[in-house]
Amino acid sequence: MTTPTDTTSGSAGGRAIAVLVMLFLFQTLNFFDKLVFGLSAVPMMKELGLTPKDFGLIGSSFFLLFSLSGMAVGMFVVGRFPVKWLLLIMAGIWSATQLPIFFSGSIAVLVICRIILGAGEGPGLPTALHACYNWFPQDKRSVPSAVVLQGISVGLLAGGPILTYVIVNYGWRTGFLFCGLLGLAWMLGWFFVGGEGPYSAQAPQAMASDKALPARVLWGDATVIGVIIMSTASYWIVGMSATWLPPFLQLGLGYKQVEVGWIISGIYLFQSPLLLGGSWLTQYLQRRGFSLRACLGHASGLALLAAGCALLLSIVTTGPLQLACVAIAFAAPSLTTIFGPVALGAIAPAVQRGRLIVVIYSGNAASALVSNALTGWIVGEAGGNAPLGYAHAMTFTAGVLIVGALSAFALIFPERTIARFARNAQQPTSPSAVAAVST
Repeated sequence: MTTPTDTTSGSAGGRAIAVLVMLFLFQTLNFFDKLVFGLSAVPMMKELGLTPKDFGLIGSSFFLLFSLSGMAVGMFVVGRFPVKWLLLIMAGIWSATQLPIFFSGSIAVLVICRIILGAGEGPGLPTALHACYNWFPQDKRSVPSAVVLQGISVGLLAGGPILTYVIVNYGWRTGFLFCGLLGLAWMLGWFFVGGEGPYSAQAPQAMASDKALPARVLWGDATVIGVIIMSTASYWIVGMSATWLPPFLQLGLGYKQVEVGWIISGIYLFQSPLLLGGSWLTQYLQRRGFSLRACLGHASGLALLAAGCALLLSIVTTGPLQLACVAIAFAAPSLTTIFGPVALGAIAPAVQRGRLIVVIYSGNAASALVSNALTGWIVGEAGGNAPLGYAHAMTFTAGVLIVGALSAFALIFPERTIARFARNAQQPTSPSAVAAVST
């Protein structure tokens, strides 16, 4: 991908920072919406008479259309409509689905709103990352990506005590109302700030130089497959964290509800420097000549391996060491949400970059649909012994993370992929190949 001139890049600098701040807040809002359900778990289950299996199924309903909507947006919408309006519509859906829960005590309304919310949030993070990449060159995307993902940390860091306070003092339904109003406020700000950037596929430089690859070449590449497996394993725990981390701490490890909010804040306070430090280090090493394989592939594998081992240790330890292990287990996988999209952005033509990232990082969320329901089933199978049920569920989750780590080590070779794609781009394109191009 060619880069815009220094003049264009410089003139876009101030606007790029403003867009980055709004994308950061977009992710903060995203995880407020996710976290409010988990923090409402205990009072919601008591009031509505829900079992752990029931709660798990309702939690998994959020992901019923999550992946499908994200993949549909990636294949048919991204690249055809301005990203400004895509994110604005998504935020509108998020807000609209929180309000009915406040006004109704029906389980059916709760399930329907969670399903629609999931459909609206499915393409959220990958679309936000794609919007971010439109404003920054390839070798300077790791840190901006980390800033966008800091919205997740801040959403959970601030959302823990703030939403716990709202829920404890005003009821769990008010927590959903609060999230809906925050969404409306973000929409107003994005309306004035959002827009396309100088590194988007619509930029003249990208349109003139980038050539789309045939689908079999793009999707059959080992690096792309490695990112798919790695990111799917990562999202297994990322997707279940908002639903199951609060009850895991409260019912599985024995902490009080008020303590849980602060513990979650501490966990994601740890995540913030981890994401910023890890992204800065890999970006620095990349610009110092280290390979993309080391900076993105190996780093992803190490993050998931550390998370899996820490989750296993959290089951058999106590006190500060236990909380440190829980923090590593639930925070480290988010590093792959930086490294994976950056790797895809480095290897893919600009005309296919957005759709590749959005489709993969929406499709991988299907694992959260399974992880939420399966965790509820495993916990429920332990009967009244909640700690044992959560121990079994987290052991299984650790195994998934380790499989993802092995896939990252074995398959992600960005330099090899870039060379392969370059050779393919130099070959003449037949009419039949044009029809097979992934757009």
